[in-house]
Amino acid sequence: METTNHPLMTCKYCLLFELGHCRKTNPYPKDKEPRFLRLRTGKVLALRFDCKNCQMEVIDN
Repeated sequence: METTNHPLMTCKYCLLFELGHCRKTNPYPKDKEPRFLRLRTGKVLALRFDCKNCQMEVIDN
């Protein structure tokens, strides 16, 4: 079963906000996307940001 670009989770917790790069409060710095999380197992997950709704999606690559 192929799971390309399948959203695993949608959450209000945003890594851009935690890193001080919130696009609502500090829109000037343009971040490169997509961003990724690398798990200890080596699996890589993409992050997609819906700043209008203050949401972050974790995507299975």
